[in-house]
Amino acid sequence: MFKKILIANRGEIALRIIRACREMGIKTVTIYPSSIDTDQFLESKLSDESYCLGEEGILGYLDQRKIVQIAKKSGANAIHPGYGFLAENGDFADLCKKNRIKFIGPSGDTLRKLGNKIEAKKIARKIGLPLIMGSEIAVKNEKELLKIAKEIRPPFLLKAANGGGGVGIKIIEKENEKELLEIFQKLKRETKSAFGSEEIFIEKFIKNPRHIEFQILGDGKGKVIHFGERECSIQRRNQKLVEEAPSPFLDKKMKKKMGKMVIKFGQYLKYESLGTIEFLVGEDKRFYFLEVNPRIQVEHPVTELVTGIDLVEQQIKIAAGEEMTLGQKDIKFSGWAMEFRIYAEEAANNFQPNEGVITNYLAPTGKGIEIHSFCQPGQRVFPFFDSLLSKLVVFNKHRSGCIERAKRAFDEYIIDGLPNLIPFYKALLNNQKFLDGNLSTSFIENENLISELKKEKLPKKDKVNSQKGENEELARTVAYLYLAKKKEEPKGQEISRWKMAERAKVFEEQ
Repeated sequence: MFKKILIANRGEIALRIIRACREMGIKTVTIYPSSIDTDQFLESKLSDESYCLGEEGILGYLDQRKIVQIAKKSGANAIHPGYGFLAENGDFADLCKKNRIKFIGPSGDTLRKLGNKIEAKKIARKIGLPLIMGSEIAVKNEKELLKIAKEIRPPFLLKAANGGGGVGIKIIEKENEKELLEIFQKLKRETKSAFGSEEIFIEKFIKNPRHIEFQILGDGKGKVIHFGERECSIQRRNQKLVEEAPSPFLDKKMKKKMGKMVIKFGQYLKYESLGTIEFLVGEDKRFYFLEVNPRIQVEHPVTELVTGIDLVEQQIKIAAGEEMTLGQKDIKFSGWAMEFRIYAEEAANNFQPNEGVITNYLAPTGKGIEIHSFCQPGQRVFPFFDSLLSKLVVFNKHRSGCIERAKRAFDEYIIDGLPNLIPFYKALLNNQKFLDGNLSTSFIENENLISELKKEKLPKKDKVNSQKGENEELARTVAYLYLAKKKEEPKGQEISRWKMAERAKVFEEQ
């Protein structure tokens, strides 16, 4: 087993890993940016050692060589990347291996294969997973684009092969060649800047689908098991807000069929560590492979609650080379769990992110409630980090009990000082379709939840900033990926401080 693990992340996921390591008797090392009060980083207080990255904002968390140097200096023999930042970077996994430091996650080769959506779809096709109708390879030019568009016909999506976090996706709803070509060229420029690749493919748009994913664990030698499904259909801008396990939609037959397929997928890759295989499920109950997230997910706590298994502990044991003693028959399911991501965003203003200082913080407690957060009174919410403040996770015997517990928890939850999503969740938990489990990725738009919140309160200044709010998350994610790419390039022309500040609005978790 590892003696010391460096956590190449921050916030709630860093705290989650620290706590798992403590219970396993493993020492931890954390990192923090420069020129910022370390009191603002709870992970620095709770870890055994903490080192300054020497750079402001997110840049240090993307500096592969610096992180490896700190790991070697501290004597850490493993690095846990958490989610976001370098968690899916195959080159970083290779660098760790080169320096004889264990990367707690899949191999660099696996990360590269799954990081490209076209390559991931090829693997899915080989093992028989159903795919959404679309182009088999990247669209080469405008002529090919128009040809495929005529075959598939709108509505369809243009998607970046190396995209993520809701970036690099455009919906085409009507036939208009001029408009299609303009969007195609614009998307190529965006994805080149954000992901270093112009690869675009076409995928048929499924109206009002559900987003359902399966959690897998593999030992890297061919043994793979799954921990059931999570429903993640409540989203804004293609990014998850609410997750629950089990899904209120899947029946036993579908679960069994999908479970067998995800295991087959993992076995084909000889997958190592935790991973999530994601699907879109239509109203007709047909399901289609979407993508793979080869890392721990933000929503992993709901799976832990319904299975009673510590996924982070399992992930660390596999990385340490311990035999995977769990078998599929050992995975038992009990009860219902829901997770609500509380962002520093204003739902009534198109989920515009906010920065500032938390003036008062009081989390709910009691039976069946977990709070995953780094917040405290006086906590600064920085503009260059993800705006996730907290994850409220509730557990009960049945879905209805979970909802009632969540209502009670949100009535108790106090986060003052800046707008956040607590008012939005209070409205959601009283929506009849949500109560009935009638969900889709278009739920927020279809139910006009934002319009209802706007009626309650919409300051004049928000009307001015509404368009900014719509594009804020895109800007943050593009900035993150741009900086990640820039960090790996040879040093050349310096980026101005003004541009750096503008680009440093980041969305960590995809």
